[in-house]
Amino acid sequence: MFKRLFSFATVIFGVLLLTFLLIHLVPGDPVEVMLGESASTADRMALREDLGLNQPVIQQFGTYLSKLSHGDFGQSIHTKTPITEMIRMRYPATLKLAVLSLLIGLCVGIPLGIYAALKANRWQDLLVTLVSVRLSAMPAFWLGPMLMLIFAVWLGWLPVSGMESGASIILPALTLGFGLSAILTRMTRTSLLEVLNDDYIRTARAKGLAERTVILRHALRAALLPIITIVGLQMGSLLAGTVITETIFSWDGIGRLLVESIEKRDYPVTQACVLVVALSYVLVNLVTDMLYRFVDPRVKFAA
Repeated sequence: MFKRLFSFATVIFGVLLLTFLLIHLVPGDPVEVMLGESASTADRMALREDLGLNQPVIQQFGTYLSKLSHGDFGQSIHTKTPITEMIRMRYPATLKLAVLSLLIGLCVGIPLGIYAALKANRWQDLLVTLVSVRLSAMPAFWLGPMLMLIFAVWLGWLPVSGMESGASIILPALTLGFGLSAILTRMTRTSLLEVLNDDYIRTARAKGLAERTVILRHALRAALLPIITIVGLQMGSLLAGTVITETIFSWDGIGRLLVESIEKRDYPVTQACVLVVALSYVLVNLVTDMLYRFVDPRVKFAA
């Protein structure tokens, strides 16, 4: 456990350091963004000093870490709003979108993967594989507008974008969920095929167990470890990678907040968003390791 906590702290510190340095290397000056090109030199110097941007980068990083150790994320350079409040308002929207997308991916991907494995090397298997490959090849910046065009513009069934109604989450969730389902379909098929010919599966069938029981209780459980790995990684990716989808559908989550802060050169908000995403990713991986032990007791948590 100590090694895991040390690894956790190392990853977070590395994310903080790289994010801080990369942000300051990106062309652009938040002072010029705020004041405009017509501002006087004196006004720029005064604002730069007020924001602490006149200090050396190392000193700025030290100050940031000191505040962060006390739970102080600081405040937005532009709006002066506490960053903690901004994240508290935006993160639940991203979490809701990620969870619904994951559920869609699981409900579509795992059944299709099981079906493809049971119909291995037949036309049904070929059809499922073809569909999954097509879906995985569709990037969110293409699939999202296509779903928007079909279901919102042509059919008028769903809202185009925004968060005005509960139905607004359907299109962005489908955009993310379809991509995840394609990955889960292929992984489930591959994992299940590896265990279907094992001795204990033949023994279970020889005992006269129903085929559904053999597949769901014995074969699928043995095939779950790689599936859990993919689900854990993809859940972390959903929390971190909803930037494009949230921007397309005007979904006010932390991904869109990150894009807005980068455009405005709002350094504290950008750093806080990246930190929250990194923490989410690490915590999801920790939960994934715990699920390993639950599904297969032979897997040691320390590993």
